[in-house]
Amino acid sequence: MTELHFRQGNSGSADRKFAEQVSDSQRPAADKDQPRQSIDAVARIFRPSRSVMTSARVSRRPWLLVFERKVPPVIDYLMGYTGGSDTLAQVELRFPTRDAAIAYAERQKLNYIVVDDRRR
Repeated sequence: MTELHFRQGNSGSADRKFAEQVSDSQRPAADKDQPRQSIDAVARIFRPSRSVMTSARVSRRPWLLVFERKVPPVIDYLMGYTGGSDTLAQVELRFPTRDAAIAYAERQKLNYIVVDDRRR
């Protein structure tokens, strides 16, 4: 552990407060002996529809694995931004086949839902 030294001066209380904050932030966040908790998020496996700007049929569309939101997004009314604390909503994994996506979800022990492809 690092040792903190205080400089001499009138701001001794500010230095003590800083030292308390630093020592609190250096403590380990989780115990290493405890097992890792599982992710309770639900993954959705689907094949996205083709772009409406194309007229040809697309035969090579990848299967996507995306996570459903657990927390609704937060809207900043001043700037019009949307954000949130759910970082899994940003994850999008692509797979060549449906079976590969399902195998990945089972290997990672994820809860998943498969949405079948709509054919014409």
